[in-house]
Amino acid sequence: MNSTLILFPIFPLVFLTLLQTAFNAQKVKKAVLNKSLDPKWLKFMPSWEAVPDEIQASREHLKNLHQAPIIFYVYCIIAYIVSHVTLLTLLLAWTYVLFRTIHFLIREINPKISLRRNPFAITILLSVILWIDLLVFLVSQV
Repeated sequence: MNSTLILFPIFPLVFLTLLQTAFNAQKVKKAVLNKSLDPKWLKFMPSWEAVPDEIQASREHLKNLHQAPIIFYVYCIIAYIVSHVTLLTLLLAWTYVLFRTIHFLIREINPKISLRRNPFAITILLSVILWIDLLVFLVSQV
């Protein structure tokens, strides 16, 4: 199977991160314009200064998009490098992207933890399965 295929699931996650970056910037701009956020806050972002909940939630979501998928990106790159791409790994990788997208949408529409807990947990489980599969493959190559 063509190893390059494992790199494609990275792109939707990168685009979701860029989309959230734009959403976050728009929310901050709106908050500054309606004076619910002091523009001086943007310079230092002091933690002691009150920030509107919508801005804080947007920032946390953006941070999460920069943190959570990192091990997935690393997995995809390593799987590509060692040419360990199978129908199973592709299916799992795209399922990971699907559930990260669901998590993204829930976070944007109704960020209750009870609603986003399961999609997040599924992505963690998928990550574990992908990494174990890769480890087994690498050990079998030694």
